[in-house]
Amino acid sequence: MAIDIYTPQVMVPAIEKMPRAGNFLRTLFLGPEVTHPTRDIAIDISTGSRIVAPYVSPLREGKVMNKDGYSTNKIRLPYVKFKYDITAVDAAKRSIGENPFAPISPAARSEKLMNKFLAEGNDAIERLLELQTAQGLVTGKVTALGTDDSDLDWSLEIDFQRAAGQTIVKGVGTEWSVDTVNPMDDLRAWQAMAHKSSFRLPKEVVMGSEALESFINNPNIDKLLDNRRIEGNMMNISEFDGMSGVRPIGSIGGFNIYEYVQSYTHPQTGADTDMIPAKQVILGTRASDTRNAINFGAIEDVTVSPTGPMELRVLPKSWVDQDPPVRWLMLQTSPLATFHEPNAFVSAQVEA
Repeated sequence: MAIDIYTPQVMVPAIEKMPRAGNFLRTLFLGPEVTHPTRDIAIDISTGSRIVAPYVSPLREGKVMNKDGYSTNKIRLPYVKFKYDITAVDAAKRSIGENPFAPISPAARSEKLMNKFLAEGNDAIERLLELQTAQGLVTGKVTALGTDDSDLDWSLEIDFQRAAGQTIVKGVGTEWSVDTVNPMDDLRAWQAMAHKSSFRLPKEVVMGSEALESFINNPNIDKLLDNRRIEGNMMNISEFDGMSGVRPIGSIGGFNIYEYVQSYTHPQTGADTDMIPAKQVILGTRASDTRNAINFGAIEDVTVSPTGPMELRVLPKSWVDQDPPVRWLMLQTSPLATFHEPNAFVSAQVEA
């Protein structure tokens, strides 16, 4: 029996096997992907404590200890849904790279277009996940912009409650381009700040292009470079092979330095926009040392699952309208890059 490639049951495994596009930030800083049977989830934000064991006489009762703290936020995960159309005219036209002297059938061309749009849609979702991660790193928040049932613009902001002092804007005269400022002093101070608030010791430093230029050209860093204190072999460079937009610089003073210039098309302005702003520095803790994750809420589509929501990462589905005749490909997902330990990160704008 022939397999219908257009059904969700077939397309779900196909899209799950596609490569993750532009996933450097998620690989470095976020942990596992978790699916849920509902769109409503509870996020536990770790606050921790630094309690010291108390001295007590052996003849007295043991002291009751305070437990480590955390806060719980209940949120509804944002929903993503978009579609592509394939008409008979599309299927009749020669596609890019197709040999004009050995044309394929319209049916084969339609299947090829379906696979193309499936890959493009998967890339768009992966780019959104990377953008959510970048937003959480830069601001401590993720903002979802969209339209509601009445086509009115709306926004949803998920605030992970990062300590206010860990989102920094360097003042005039304290920028990294100033010769008397030592960027290593800042990195060590920010690391100590994060350790105090999160019990983590962040060592990964991601810089925008202008921030890296200021860092490299600072005379205090020049001295370290002259002494050959920066070494690429302290980092696992091969870990990021094939990842778009990332350039591992090397290790210096116990910190691993990366440049990240990945960009996206801003949905409101249409402008090419940096994931990590050019003047921004992110100091963070690796995914393996935190509980941060990407959560996927349930997919709500009664035409595919009339019995209730589906616990899936992404649902692609296809159907045909008769008048006018057109085949549709729709992708649905409900993702959120989630920072359970927001204070394990510091974000700083190092140039005015």
